Amino acid sequence: MPGKHTEFPSSDFAITSVNVGDRLDQREIDDRKQQDEFSFYTRRNWGSSLRIWARRLAPYIILLGVVAVAGNWLAEERAMLAADRIAQRLSAALSVPVKVQDSRFRTTPAPAMVLTGVDLGGQVRLDEVALEFTAPSLWQSVISGHRRWGDIVISPLTLSFDQAGRLLTWLTTIDRVVPDSVTKVRIAQLRFAGNGLLPDQYEAVARRESNGKFSSVLLRRLASPGSMQVRLTPDGSGGAISFECDAADWRPPYAPHAAWTEMVGSGHVSADAIELERFTLGAAFGAIEGQLAIRRQAQGSAAWSADGHISSVGIDIPSVIQQITKAARPTSGDTSEENAATPIAGTASIEASLAGAGATPEDALGSLIAAGQIKVRSAALNGINLGYAATRPSADSPSSTASTRFTKMDASFVASSTGVMFKNIHAAAGALSTRGEVTVTPELAVDGLLHVDLGGTRVQAPLRLHVRGDVAHPKFGR
Repeated sequence: MPGKHTEFPSSDFAITSVNVGDRLDQREIDDRKQQDEFSFYTRRNWGSSLRIWARRLAPYIILLGVVAVAGNWLAEERAMLAADRIAQRLSAALSVPVKVQDSRFRTTPAPAMVLTGVDLGGQVRLDEVALEFTAPSLWQSVISGHRRWGDIVISPLTLSFDQAGRLLTWLTTIDRVVPDSVTKVRIAQLRFAGNGLLPDQYEAVARRESNGKFSSVLLRRLASPGSMQVRLTPDGSGGAISFECDAADWRPPYAPHAAWTEMVGSGHVSADAIELERFTLGAAFGAIEGQLAIRRQAQGSAAWSADGHISSVGIDIPSVIQQITKAARPTSGDTSEENAATPIAGTASIEASLAGAGATPEDALGSLIAAGQIKVRSAALNGINLGYAATRPSADSPSSTASTRFTKMDASFVASSTGVMFKNIHAAAGALSTRGEVTVTPELAVDGLLHVDLGGTRVQAPLRLHVRGDVAHPKFGR
C-alpha cells in the first residue's frame, strides 16, 4: 500500500529526453552515408574524365579550327587568283592578250598556287607558273589577313633571242601583277634555241629591288666545269638592254677555244647589235683587254659583221706555249720534257684589230680575224744559236741546248680559225739580224723561213733556215 512518500521507487531504468536509435535506425543511417559517398565520387570521376578528354581532344579541335580558317582563306585566295582574273591583270599590265588555262593549289613537292598554260599574247607560252608559299607564311597570312607569298617559279623554257628580249621588256612592269610579298621570280632551266653564243642551260632569277621593282635578270650557267653569269638590265623606255658578264674557268663557244681563268665585260644588246664595250680576258699567261661589236648589216653579202680591238702588254710567251701544247703532251712519268725550256721565251705586247662577217652572229664571231703587231721584250730563241750557225754554215745540226738572245723582236701577225701567220719578223742582237715568216696551223704544226744576217764589214750571204716541226718541238734546218 502506498506510504507517506510520493517518489517512485528506484529501478534499473532511467527516463531521458535523448533519442537513442536502435539497430534498424543505425543501418538506415549507414545506408544513407554510403549513398552520399557514391554520389560524391561519381560526380568527381565524371568531371575528371571530362578534363582528361578535353586535354586529349584540344589539339585536334585547334587543328580543325586552323584547317577550317585556312580552308576558308584558301578558298578566298582561290577565287582571287582564278584563271580569268589573273589573265585580266596580266593583260592590263603587259598590254597583250593573256590566256590562262587553269589555276589550282598543290601541296607537293612544295605548297603553291599553280597557273598552267599561260599564253602571253601568242609570243611566249609558259607551261607552268608556281606561286609558292610555306606553312608558317600561310599561318601568318591567316592571322594577319595579309598575303605572304614566296617565290614565283616558272617551269623550264626554251626561248629564241626575240622571245627572251620580249620577256625582259615585260620585266619592268611585272611588279604591277605579282603580290608585294614576292621577292624573287625564277626560271628553273632556260635554253636559247638555235643560238651559239649562249649554248648551255641557265637559271634565270629576277629579284625585287629596294624600290619595289624588278629591274634586272641574272643568268647563271648550270653546266660545269667553270662558272658564268650574265646580268641583264632592260631599258624602261625601250632602248638597248645593258649587260654585265663574268666567268671563271671559261671556254668561249667560238674561236679561239682557249680556256680563260677569268672573264669580265659589259655592254649593250639589242635586236640589231651586240656591243661588248669593254672586256678583259685573264689567264695564267696574262690578260687581254678590248672591245667588240656585232651588228646586223642592211647591205652586203653577210647579214652580220663583227669588229673590235684587243691589246695587252704582259703576255708571257712560255706560259702560252705550255697552255696550248698541254693537251698534246704525253702522260708519262718522265717530267724532263715538261721542265724543258720552251722554244721561245719573252714577254709580248699585242695591238690588233678584229674583223669578221657571217650569216649569224655566231658565224661572224667564228670567222673573226685578228691582225696587228706584236713586240717581245727579253726575247730568246731556244734550240739554236743563230750566230754560230751563220758563221759555220757547214756545221752539223743545231744543238738543242743552244739559244739566241735578242735585244729586239717584233712582227706583224694575222690570226684566224685557220691558224696564225707571223710576217715581217725582225729580231736583232747586236750586229746579228733575223728576218722571216712563220706559220702555225690549228694543229700546232710550224712552217717558216728565217734569214740570218751577221752584218759588219765582212761580206757574207745571209743564212737561210727552214723552221718545221710543231710549236713544242720546232726543228731548224737548211
